[in-house]
Amino acid sequence: MTTNIENTTSRLENRELERQGTWIKKGVDRYKQQIQKNEKKGRNSVTPPFIYVQKQLLVPLAEKIDSFVKRELSTAGRRHTAALPLRDLDDSKKVALITLKIIIDCIASKKTLAQTAQQIGSMIELELQNNIFKEKEPHLHTVVLRDLIKRTNNVKHRKRVFAHTLNKYKVEVDKWDIKKQALVGLKLVDLTIKHTGLCRLKPVRESRHKTVNYLVLKDEVQKKIDDNSFNCSVLTPYYKAMIVPPKNYTTAFNGGFQNEYLTKQPLIKTHDYEYLHLLDNKELKDFYDSVNHLQSVAFKIDKDMFNIFKDIWDKNLRLGKFPDRESLLDARKKPKGIYRDPKVDEILELRIKYKRDLNRVYNDEIARKSKVLNTLVAMELALEYLEFERIYFAIFADKRGRLYCMGTTVTYQTDQKIKSLISFANSERLGEKGKYWLWVHASNTWGNDKISFDDRYKFTDEKLDEFISYADAPLDNKGWNYADKPMEFLKTCYHLKQAKLQGLDYECNLPVSMDATCSGLQVLSILMRDEQTARKVNVLPSEVPQDIYRAVAERVKAKAEILAGQGSAEANRWLQFGITRKIVKRNVMTYVYSLKPYGARQQIFDEYKKIIEFDPDKKVLADDGFSDCRWLAKIVWEKMEEEIDLEAQLMKWFQDCAKLFAQANLKMKWKTPMGFPVEMDYRYDVPFRVKTAIAGSLVYTTYRREINRKDSRRYSSSVSPNIVHSLDGALNQAVALYCKNDEFPIENLLMVHDSFGTTPNRIDQLNKIIRKAAIDLFKDDYLDVLYRSWEAQLPEKYKSRLTPPPARGNLDINEIANSSYFFS
Repeated sequence: MTTNIENTTSRLENRELERQGTWIKKGVDRYKQQIQKNEKKGRNSVTPPFIYVQKQLLVPLAEKIDSFVKRELSTAGRRHTAALPLRDLDDSKKVALITLKIIIDCIASKKTLAQTAQQIGSMIELELQNNIFKEKEPHLHTVVLRDLIKRTNNVKHRKRVFAHTLNKYKVEVDKWDIKKQALVGLKLVDLTIKHTGLCRLKPVRESRHKTVNYLVLKDEVQKKIDDNSFNCSVLTPYYKAMIVPPKNYTTAFNGGFQNEYLTKQPLIKTHDYEYLHLLDNKELKDFYDSVNHLQSVAFKIDKDMFNIFKDIWDKNLRLGKFPDRESLLDARKKPKGIYRDPKVDEILELRIKYKRDLNRVYNDEIARKSKVLNTLVAMELALEYLEFERIYFAIFADKRGRLYCMGTTVTYQTDQKIKSLISFANSERLGEKGKYWLWVHASNTWGNDKISFDDRYKFTDEKLDEFISYADAPLDNKGWNYADKPMEFLKTCYHLKQAKLQGLDYECNLPVSMDATCSGLQVLSILMRDEQTARKVNVLPSEVPQDIYRAVAERVKAKAEILAGQGSAEANRWLQFGITRKIVKRNVMTYVYSLKPYGARQQIFDEYKKIIEFDPDKKVLADDGFSDCRWLAKIVWEKMEEEIDLEAQLMKWFQDCAKLFAQANLKMKWKTPMGFPVEMDYRYDVPFRVKTAIAGSLVYTTYRREINRKDSRRYSSSVSPNIVHSLDGALNQAVALYCKNDEFPIENLLMVHDSFGTTPNRIDQLNKIIRKAAIDLFKDDYLDVLYRSWEAQLPEKYKSRLTPPPARGNLDINEIANSSYFFS
């Protein structure tokens, strides 16, 4: 028997090594396809190897351009045609970037030297015209440029719009002839050839009496590009679930996959290897143990759910929140159903509305295609996994200690329809307690999760026969589609059916989840010992679950009713639509992650679009709804800040501390209660940021070079989300560790940042562990720990400016143990 098990294990390990080899090959193929696509479009300059080359050559070429201009202007006599335009542009790095990028792209598309030079000259001309436009019409320039960058990446289209704008507003600019464009371009090509070693001239005889010059990469550059392309392709594999348990980590470099190339990927996703070596010590044993436990959990694809998933896809049914596969564009790639008023060119308001409608449909089409592709890939991967009795997900972490599944599309950390395909490989007896939580889970996934657990159980029990009927014929009896999480609810219906047939001895492998209530606010309220907010987010015990989203929605609704009485059309439309918790939820949830008012506006607009997509009759807001969403966002923001005053004070303190570290030019460091070291390091890169105004694809953040000066704005905006995420990551790690070391270890476990899941019979045990972990992590005053740590890091002259954290409330953290709905 032992020999058979060893043989099976050995066979699976060999199979897994073969599979990981195919992941690399598929990653290489995907990378090559992208390279070929860019080559066809003449966009080689945006690929990683060429970006690296441009970074290396940008400054040297810029220095030679400066030297050329200075030399030409300092000597008497006739000057080169290129000298004055390059002087007037007064940005040699911008000129160098344009030159390098166009040369690389023209080599890829096999343009002649003359064509390459003329294209460079034309782009320099455009940059000069842009500077004139900016000087004469600064406000208009900003509006036009921002609109262009937002609406299109097409360089030719941007050029046309720019030229049209110059003519329309009668902005006088110098227009070059082809000769001048060519002379300027040829000089820049000459400087590139002489001083960068990027390329060389290659005469090509095209006919008996015709020889044409082309630019080609030098051999050593081409070799470097090929080598870098290989490294990029090998290190961008197509990750999938594994069929053997991932290797355990004892350092950041020695766990996860078996393949020699894949094991080069560290556990923490970062390029900061100095930081990674901080993790190579015994103090982080608990962190590694928690990761190892999570990636040891065995899963499998649920065959019932796969069959219904495939049927919905094959028959193109609008069930289970599957995306619509019909394009929003017509055969001419124009948006369907958008009316173009004949007066659109005469009336500004009509033109703005028409363009916004077009833009909305184009964006919706991009999102739709992405969802369709994601769903198709998920189905294909699930089909591949079906043949295996067990699959495993390797785990990786970010620099804040948050844990993620390594995999393409099909993981348990994804949307509800894909998540419904995944079950635990090991079943456990349901039992009386398991039955209770299975019934509660059915109510949760239906969307009836804001009532007590007992009422949720009763809800399912009363509708049990109806729910089971959905599992009998899901494509005929489609009532399950009205659930909040329809595919997860349908999956639960299959288990309800088996539980009724087999009774308490039913072996159940359904993941049942316990979710936090606005985890960011839970963390901040615990840190502040804020009883008021803690009660609103279920940190403290209550008879029924509290709902801060509904509380904010009711405040907003009350304000809207007052404004409606005063004649506000926006308020009346919103009251007709319905101001619900769903509308304000994302705003409240992300407020602690440094949400800004414009982001809040966009979130409300996105939620409105999502609602009317599945219920077109609710489309009652003006036009596309954007202006009404902007109106509502201001009220939501005001009511949120009224609701969570102490937490807002804490976020302000975090931001003030972060600004001090930025001014002191230091990394901001802290350790989570699990001992995981977190570093925050954002640097200014403005001096090396090269922007072109019209050249579309030339606007790339990858061309920025960091300087050794911290970015105060990014420090301030990032500190709150980074601290909160590091602490919910610490809770994840602690729960996984406690589940592993419990007297009765929980071997079926999954987590999605603020949600934990196991089989229904283990929910009571998991609930106790979650609460114990939270109490143990935060029983000490963590804000005082942060304060003392930051005080020790700051130089003397900044310490006096570091203020203590805000005064805390009187929350008894031990009360978390008695809160039934802390995670529910």
